Amino acid sequence: MQNRSIYLPIRKITEQDSEGFVKETWKYSGRIRASFKDTSRQDEILANQCGYEATVIVEIAACAYNGASFFVDEATGEVYDVKRSYKPEKSRMIQLTGERRQHGKLSI
Repeated sequence: MQNRSIYLPIRKITEQDSEGFVKETWKYSGRIRASFKDTSRQDEILANQCGYEATVIVEIAACAYNGASFFVDEATGEVYDVKRSYKPEKSRMIQLTGERRQHGKLSI
């Protein structure tokens, strides 16, 4: 069941303002329907062994995933770094294990 949506980055846009400072912004894909799931104990143990904290597992259509290193929760604006991606055999979905970024709020 897909209960929320995420944004995946497509490309980084770098601009220079009149004072010479570089401003970086991201261009995002449209809404990608996703299923947000709680992490299991096994996911948390694996994450701790690998040195990160598994905050959320998001399941999206495999054809929508472009190998991005992070995603944005549309509802909250929270940014999550993709720490692990897993595609179950004979499935059209891919599971992304995300770790919430510190101060990861992003206005879109």
